[in-house]
Amino acid sequence: MRSTFLVLAVLLAAGCAGAPTVPRTPERHAANIAAAESAGYRVITAGDRTIFCPTGPPTGSHIGSMCLSEREWEAALAQQPGISPTVHVSNQPPGPGSGAGH
Repeated sequence: MRSTFLVLAVLLAAGCAGAPTVPRTPERHAANIAAAESAGYRVITAGDRTIFCPTGPPTGSHIGSMCLSEREWEAALAQQPGISPTVHVSNQPPGPGSGAGH
């Protein structure tokens, strides 16, 4: 709890020092919250600021998780690569196939 408050205070202070941004629509804000909750993040709202904190530690790490501001959350979502149009997805099991002579 104490470390969460400290992280929240640091993020709010850093957010206040940043450049002003274009206002986020209520629909986009609601979509960010829904996406974060479905991804297993805890959503913390303090005034007009919203941060997204993972509920578990990063895999293979002894360091606590870092919370993301809503702007950082949107940037992380924008950087996720989509499926390439050249990728071929098949539901066949791996292996030599039925006529391999085994």
